[in-house]
Amino acid sequence: MKNIWQSVLLLSVLAILALFALGLHNDPHEIPSPLVNRPAPDFATQALDGQPIRLADYRGKWVLLNFWGSWCVSCVAEHPYLMELARNTRQRSDFVIVGVDFKDTEQGAAQFLARHGNPGYRHAFDPGQKIAIDWGVYGAPESYLIDPTGMIRLKQTGPLYPGWFEKMALPLIQATPPSHQGESR
Repeated sequence: MKNIWQSVLLLSVLAILALFALGLHNDPHEIPSPLVNRPAPDFATQALDGQPIRLADYRGKWVLLNFWGSWCVSCVAEHPYLMELARNTRQRSDFVIVGVDFKDTEQGAAQFLARHGNPGYRHAFDPGQKIAIDWGVYGAPESYLIDPTGMIRLKQTGPLYPGWFEKMALPLIQATPPSHQGESR
């Protein structure tokens, strides 16, 4: 009887260790999105420049959609990379960055861009968080890579970092056959 209990205890400990080892391979910062590999929710709203902006207007290009706010400390840390990425990709005809300033005020957004630099791309204004809710945004910053057909291919929770485009986005862009680049969804 004592051997049975020892065997059960040993198997229980081994099972717990196996579950622990499996957990070590998970990224605790990764929040999976049910939107990846699904059509991107379209939006039409006012941009920070006062003009209308609609996500569907960028169909045919890869779109990096970046959710941010002037209240977001991590957005301040991410901003220099976004400035650099915008500068480095400006000549690409197949790629565009679009910001979504959410849960913010126009004054807060304007002050943020004046203080930290305007990267030169358009920003949708989402003070009531309607766009953010449709996209399932948990917080800021969050970014989504959308392919030319309007499908979400990648989600990044937390700040983008130097080398992110080359490591995460560029392989997806380069793996997409040119014949699929302009198809509509």
